[in-house]
Amino acid sequence: MNKLSGLQFLLVASRQEPPKVDRPSPSSGNRTPDMTAFITQTLGSYIAEEALASVPSDVVDKAKLCLLDSLGCLFGGHQLPIAGMLGALRADSQRVPSYRGPISGRAEPATAAFARATLINALDFDDIYEKGHPGATVIAAALSVAEYKRCAGTEFLEAVIIGYEVSCRVGISLTHDRPRKAIHGHGTWQIFGAAAAAAKLMGLDAMRAAHAIAIAAANAPVASVMKTVYGDTPSMAKNNFGMAAQMGVNAARLAAVGYEGPLDVFEGETGFWRMAGADECRFDRLTNGLGAAYEILRVGFKPFSCCRLIQSSVQACSDVVRMAGIDPADAKHARLIVTVPPIVCAPPFSEARPRHMWAAQFSAPHAIAMAVFGVEPGPDWFVDDWLNDEIAGRFQDSIELRSHPNRGLPHGTYAASACLQLRNGQSFERHVDIAEGDASNPMRKSALESKFLRLASRVAGEDGASEVIDNVYALDEAESVRPLLRLLAG
Repeated sequence: MNKLSGLQFLLVASRQEPPKVDRPSPSSGNRTPDMTAFITQTLGSYIAEEALASVPSDVVDKAKLCLLDSLGCLFGGHQLPIAGMLGALRADSQRVPSYRGPISGRAEPATAAFARATLINALDFDDIYEKGHPGATVIAAALSVAEYKRCAGTEFLEAVIIGYEVSCRVGISLTHDRPRKAIHGHGTWQIFGAAAAAAKLMGLDAMRAAHAIAIAAANAPVASVMKTVYGDTPSMAKNNFGMAAQMGVNAARLAAVGYEGPLDVFEGETGFWRMAGADECRFDRLTNGLGAAYEILRVGFKPFSCCRLIQSSVQACSDVVRMAGIDPADAKHARLIVTVPPIVCAPPFSEARPRHMWAAQFSAPHAIAMAVFGVEPGPDWFVDDWLNDEIAGRFQDSIELRSHPNRGLPHGTYAASACLQLRNGQSFERHVDIAEGDASNPMRKSALESKFLRLASRVAGEDGASEVIDNVYALDEAESVRPLLRLLAG
């Protein structure tokens, strides 16, 4: 094979067919579907064949909202110190796109995807699903590959929808015997959303797309959340979404030039589920209804910039303070009792007065304090002035976390109650079964737009932020995605 330039490596798809492989017998201990193709091949066919024209309108509309929310979080991430670090990384890998046009000097797509995925997730404000935050990796990969491709808005939306479907299905196929897992990491499976979105935008055929998925599986990041989030020192590595997006894009690039992965990577006792630390794989969830039942419809959006496990707690506490009509800085309350999922009663969620923003995103006391003090969710929650504020710290000290048993509660692991006890003997109570923003209690479109405008206006200006919204909503009619790309903050 002749040597290929970096851009050819991105864009050229090989027509070479892989050697035929005998399929191993499925394990009786897992629910393997009876089909002739490997799961990677089924996913590859879906990636190659899905077209926006056959996608229901509600799915297209939801994809636009998912894109808008991730872009808002991207703008928000650009207001954090970490953005400077990632900007330096991107500057070291700049390449000029293969066509002459106004978009130039961009980082090569995998590095750009790393930076964008990290920034989208940096505030812990990005979208939520049954597990994980699928948009961070899907949207980052799609944006970064689109910079090098002449693609219409329909093609971009196709890639986004496909990325969500593949990513989410792999995620929900991984099952565990215990709620608190010893091995845990969303980036480990969210790599597939990046690979699928990149493969679609690059126009890979079904077999090349299957290999992109297989290559991604073999190179998924280690499931490190028990150290990066739940360990003693929460860090900016967090969910490892940056590496998942980067390697997902590279998996598609490798497949495009003929690199091959293990097509049977999902099947059997040594399949991807085992690599990812799951106790079992629900193979039916990977492929049943693919292209007909869309998981993206089960994606939700956060009203507060903190872990989804404490969204209900923050909402309940905000409500009781408002009901009481007190200023939380006046210390008129004796204590605030919050009944929460058992996991929230343990570190890092139970830690008051977190030392830095990476710990603050998982601190229930900090998130509650920011909400009741009226601080706008987003970058302001994590500035040093609030992290070190003594009055807010004393309010956090007054919070008592109690565990609820989960049983009998709708959406039990996320439900929360708040009881505010005043010094004059009055008390106020509020229970939240399902936080606003969850897919089963969706955020209003106007609220999502307000969230976006708050985050984006500081970077793009009010007119620029409004223009982004207009471009997102008109994507299915846009001949090119480039006008939207020019509006983005890197």
